[in-house]
Order: sequence, then C-alpha cells, then structure tokens
Amino acid sequence: MVEKLETEHLILRNALIKDLESIYKNVWSDDSLTRYMLWSSTQSLEEAKTRLENFIDFQSKNNVFFVCLKETDEAIGFAGIKPDEQNPGVYNDCGICIAAKFQGKGYGKEVVIALSKLIFEVLNGTKFHYSCFKDNIASSALCESLGFKYLGIVKKIRKRDNLEYDSKEYELSRG
Repeated sequence: MVEKLETEHLILRNALIKDLESIYKNVWSDDSLTRYMLWSSTQSLEEAKTRLENFIDFQSKNNVFFVCLKETDEAIGFAGIKPDEQNPGVYNDCGICIAAKFQGKGYGKEVVIALSKLIFEVLNGTKFHYSCFKDNIASSALCESLGFKYLGIVKKIRKRDNLEYDSKEYELSRG
C-alpha cells in the first residue's frame, strides 16, 4: 500500500493515533458531513478512538489516507480507493471527505487529482470509478470539472440507516 501522496497544499498519509483529536473535531463529530456519506457521526472521543483504530487496520490493506494540511499536518479529511474485485484495473473511490470549514478551497480537487495519479501512474489502473449522492452538487461538479464521464444513476441502500438513495456514477479513464 502507498503510505503518502502530496499535493500543493495537502499531504494524504496514513492515519496515526496522534490524529485522534483533529479528525474527531474536524470530521467525525460533524453531523453535517454525514448527509452524503455512508457513515454516521461519532459521538465521543472514545468512540472516535475505536474508529481510528479500525481505520488504521483498514489502511494496512487498502489505499486510504487521512487528508492533512501540509503547513500544520492537521487531519481535515480522509480519502481512498480500492480495487474493483470484478474488473481488474478498475479502482473505486471508498469515500472522500473534507471537513466543512475547509471546503471551497480546492482541496477536494487536489485529493481527486492525487488519487487519479495514484491509480494511473503508480498502480497502472485503467479506470477510476467515483460515485456520490445525486444531491451532492459539489461532488458532482468536482467530477465533471476533472473530466470524469457521467455514467448514470444507480439506486443504492445506505446500510447504517437503510436509506434508499440515487447514486451518480462517474468514471475517468487513463488518458
């Protein structure tokens, strides 16, 4: 697994125990972020510690990262990809999230570009499949601005609350 990616303003790196307070404060405790995510918010620092331990275990087998500010190393989000089991060379996003107070600064774009480079230049992948809630206008606009091809809507069920939702599916092919 890749341990670190760098962009102009960010470092995407392995999660560390020292990130507990910043990831909890900036991301996991923020109910507003869960609207378009598959996970629910974390209600306590103790619950966040367990979540962080699970994330660290998951990253040992997957290319998932905490998104950190380059200047301060503060964890402000997470992002990752995983191989599509049925389609060799295809990678799916496994969640991309930037803390609310850091949105609108171009960080999401930096993250998706870094993940694209990882897929195409390091992992020799052929396609990057990205999905988002239909109502997540910012995420859709981000994909379209980076040249992702819109594939259509797929009905999905969010496991944590059995919510049926429309998922917009996008794909970027190696140039």
